[in-house]
Amino acid sequence: MAAGAPPARTMRPELPVAILSLLVGAVLGAAAGRVPAAEALAGMIVLSTGAAVISWLNRLADRDSGRLLEAETTYRAFFEQAIEGVFRTSSDGRYLDANPALAKIYGYGSPEALVAGLTDIADQLYVDPRRRAEFQAIMQANDRVSSFESEIRRRDGKLIWISENARAVRDWTGKIVCYEGTVEDVTERHRAQQKLRGALAEAEEASRAKSAFLAAMSHELKTPLNAVLGFSEIIKDEVLGPISPERYRGYAEDIHASGKRLLTIVCDVLDVAQLSGGAITLQPSTYTPKALIDEAITLARRATKDERDVSVTIPDIFPTVDVDSKRLRQAIANLVGNALKFTPPGGTVSVTVRLERSGGMSFVVTDTGIGMEPQTISAALEPFRQLDRSLSRRFEGAGLGLSITKSIVELHGGVLLIESAVGEGTTASIVLPASRTKPRAALAG
Repeated sequence: MAAGAPPARTMRPELPVAILSLLVGAVLGAAAGRVPAAEALAGMIVLSTGAAVISWLNRLADRDSGRLLEAETTYRAFFEQAIEGVFRTSSDGRYLDANPALAKIYGYGSPEALVAGLTDIADQLYVDPRRRAEFQAIMQANDRVSSFESEIRRRDGKLIWISENARAVRDWTGKIVCYEGTVEDVTERHRAQQKLRGALAEAEEASRAKSAFLAAMSHELKTPLNAVLGFSEIIKDEVLGPISPERYRGYAEDIHASGKRLLTIVCDVLDVAQLSGGAITLQPSTYTPKALIDEAITLARRATKDERDVSVTIPDIFPTVDVDSKRLRQAIANLVGNALKFTPPGGTVSVTVRLERSGGMSFVVTDTGIGMEPQTISAALEPFRQLDRSLSRRFEGAGLGLSITKSIVELHGGVLLIESAVGEGTTASIVLPASRTKPRAALAG
């Protein structure tokens, strides 16, 4: 027989002997006249048919046996050559089978050495013995575990991290007879995640420290600034009598104007620090959109010294909003102020209020100003970012307005949307969620 050829199929010897004996008996019985010829013939046909069926079943059994043997050979080859560790364990914590990859992960020379030496998984393998009980509890509830990460102790004492994926094998009564699954060494990934978490924690702590520093410095700066503003106002208004020479009054006016500008920047820095540090809590109240916009336009004109007309479009019948009026007014004022600042004479600035299909409300500020490139919008929303960084830039400011507006809107559960193009103006939309709107009919009730 050639090497590797399947074994020849042979009928079991007892089967043909039994059939031959029956046939001989039937023939002799018919010859002796004890069995009618017709019955003998029928018996022989039945026996022949039975023999054929039994022979066919025998061949099927041989063929299925060959297939099972081939499948078992394939499975063992996969089991032995798998890159990941493969195991089968008993429910009481013993290894029943393991492949070479698992033996290598656990620091054993062979699967046999692992099975013989690792007889108590909870105490010998897991650094925290409670992990085995957790593993079993998940298996009992779900029949499988996925990405079950644990710190384990190798045979040489070295600690590593593994990830297990396994399933429960139950018998016909539903009782768990064993667990089988795979093991992957994830030590490097786990260490990288730990380093990342540490770096994130350090970054968050640095951010909190920066916010605390900015808040403290802003608070300390406001006290002397208020004194400068107060005394310079007294001098420029000649409250205590005329001053001489006249140019001193001009100096006082410059001091007062510069102090107000500096106070505005300090307040903005304080807002940024509080918003980024989560130190601001909203104090919602019911407000009409018209009141918010009118007050915001007044604030924007006062900050920019620009008295140009700002058109406002609000439908006659419109819901009210449940917002922190001080903060949202500040956000709208920042957008209107930017629109006035970046729109040259002859351009237009408008504010429109509209109701969204979702039930939310939008405050849309549109201008025909200089605009900006779409790819720079994200940079403009970051604090302390000036798109024009030259010392001779045309527009003053610390670059905090849009950042503050974005944070205030998000604090309300809304979103700030900006569309712009160079030379075509900008449209900034504050979109509030439906939870912030209140129909007038509901208020009247």
